[in-house]
Amino acid sequence: MFHLQNFKKIILLLIIPLALIGCNQESINFEDANLEAAIAAELGNSFSEEDVENVTELNLTDADISNLEGLQQFSSLESISLQDNQVEDFSVLQELEHLESVNVVGNPLEAGQDQLDELADEGIEVIQTVGRADGPGGFLWKVEDENPEVYLQGTIHAGVADFYPLHEEIEKAYLKADVVVPEVDITNVEQSEMQQINMSLGTYQDGSTVKDHISDDVYSEMEETLSQFGIPIEAVEFYKPWILANTIQQLMTQQLGYTQGVDQYFLNKAADDGKEIIDLETAEEQLKIFADTSAEYQEAMLASSLVTVIEYQQQMEELFETYEQGDEEELLEVLSEEEGGSSEMQEENEAFMKAINDDRNQNMAEQIVRFLEEDEADTYFVMVGSLHLLQEPHIRSILEEEGYTAERIH
Repeated sequence: MFHLQNFKKIILLLIIPLALIGCNQESINFEDANLEAAIAAELGNSFSEEDVENVTELNLTDADISNLEGLQQFSSLESISLQDNQVEDFSVLQELEHLESVNVVGNPLEAGQDQLDELADEGIEVIQTVGRADGPGGFLWKVEDENPEVYLQGTIHAGVADFYPLHEEIEKAYLKADVVVPEVDITNVEQSEMQQINMSLGTYQDGSTVKDHISDDVYSEMEETLSQFGIPIEAVEFYKPWILANTIQQLMTQQLGYTQGVDQYFLNKAADDGKEIIDLETAEEQLKIFADTSAEYQEAMLASSLVTVIEYQQQMEELFETYEQGDEEELLEVLSEEEGGSSEMQEENEAFMKAINDDRNQNMAEQIVRFLEEDEADTYFVMVGSLHLLQEPHIRSILEEEGYTAERIH
């Protein structure tokens, strides 16, 4: 049957989600060929002094740059990422009058620390570290092809504010990304659209109410639970059990302050940083998995959600602790469930988990393969619930079948 463990799994499975070419112009000379190549990759293979006058942002991450001479000609530059290079002398940056932010994470900073301190004293944001060396979060893999890089970050769709920043390896992977890829971009889902989906998939259209479809005991317990959150039963009587179960879990999550999941954290950062966001799924596709279950299974789902807030908190704290540690076997053990219920219910539970994990993994892996097959040298930061990377057939194993190797970074 449907267990509370399944809700813990859901927390780890569902989120609801011109290059300018100069002609006959004076070219710029750089002492470092890697610097020139990195800028060419950003602006186009041919560029001149005139071309760079209006450039305000450069991403020169991980380009094996050691000398910045020539950058001073980017007179309008406001933001630059030099993350993961070999720069020791940052004096050129002091000549950039409009500079507001520089990322130097992953460079040998000791020799140039005084220069960086002077930049900071001038009010320039100098990013020297990301995340915490002992920060939480695990389950980060890197899949690399000749051109694109894809990071696979296992997430948990709930969290507290002091959970962040995450481990430095995770934060660095995000910073390198050109494109952020969530299951669903929950920051871009219109409330009116969600209401329409919920009404279509989650309410009775035949005049019946939830009381007509569940046992008296479950109904009474649900009524009591909702009253603790100030919700009268009349306000939800036309909703189906699956949506009521999810609503109750969300109410508990909010009451405990677990309102910012890992996905939400990085999506907010991506919006602030102007990164491209590509969804793997739609909110409707995710919710339809619940709506397609039987009435009996939905009642079991609702019954399993009717725990006390204290019980729910204990379950979530165990889940958070295991996620922070990044232990694959331990997380799978925490989420293991006891057998129970009729054979029919066990079969439907298997079908539900196949739909929520296996089938979606196949679809998401196919999209990731398309990223890897692109000609552009983009870096993708893919965020999916952790079980999508851990529970077979997981995304990593599907990618391996396609000839790709996922290396665990953290």
